[in-house]
Amino acid sequence: MSVSSVYSGSASTNILGSSPFRGPTSSTVSHTQDVFAAVLEKAGRKGYTSAQSVDGSSISSESIAGTWDQWFQEFCSTRYSFIAGSDSPSVREGKTATDLRDDYKKILTNAYNDGAYADPQSYVRRLSSEDLSAIQQVHHLADPIQPSSLSAEASLNLLLPPDAQVDENRDGLTSVGAATTFRFPDSNTPSEVREAWEATTQGLSDEDRMLYQLQIGSQLFLANMHFDENGEYLGSSEPGDADWVNPQASPDFSYRQQATKWLDYLDQFSSQMAPEQFQRDHAFWSNFRNNLSLFGA
Repeated sequence: MSVSSVYSGSASTNILGSSPFRGPTSSTVSHTQDVFAAVLEKAGRKGYTSAQSVDGSSISSESIAGTWDQWFQEFCSTRYSFIAGSDSPSVREGKTATDLRDDYKKILTNAYNDGAYADPQSYVRRLSSEDLSAIQQVHHLADPIQPSSLSAEASLNLLLPPDAQVDENRDGLTSVGAATTFRFPDSNTPSEVREAWEATTQGLSDEDRMLYQLQIGSQLFLANMHFDENGEYLGSSEPGDADWVNPQASPDFSYRQQATKWLDYLDQFSSQMAPEQFQRDHAFWSNFRNNLSLFGA
């Protein structure tokens, strides 16, 4: 169950998304998820499970534009570079932060007005190359977008701000264009689990938060690794394969049980760890398990 054994999938699969590993969800992120969950609900789709209900009559192209402006103002400086180069292939040369804000705002409002959230694949196929380049930059996509090859989920998430993107097919991964990422919490994480996670990760460094996200994700990738009767590795299922499984989608999946498994693992291998690592990790998973009980998960 060690993190080093986690299967990373195909070349297009990132274990974690490109977003900075922040602490507890900011009010701006929550508001963005609330608004776009309402947008998706009006289109017959599901947004964040943990989103607060928003009156559908308050959703308009203007409210969508304002929500994007608020999100971009808070996160532009930490998420985006506007210096073109080989290390930032999505940057559009000669374009500013204002250009990116306004270009994507136009895409979002047009998408809403044109009913794109009901049929994102058709809508994305009709976008201009300029629009696709702006979307590529918003989502930090390494390669130009090829709309004809995209699934409904991968197309839909191009039309959602980064923090509002959804795992629509509940495979445990979030597809955005050609990229596939693991996120935790994601759009299907129950509210009480998300609250427990945020309480537990309060004050952690980005590095520690990423480590524990990887450990949460390990059960997904390990569940899709196959071994023979002698324990020899045979291969792994890929996202989209018929035998790909997502343990978290099972009705009897328990986050408390997963936390207990990590504690058992730490106890079993404590002699092989530095004392400070054992104490740190044991404290984290104990706190997470306790917070899950506290928040009713």
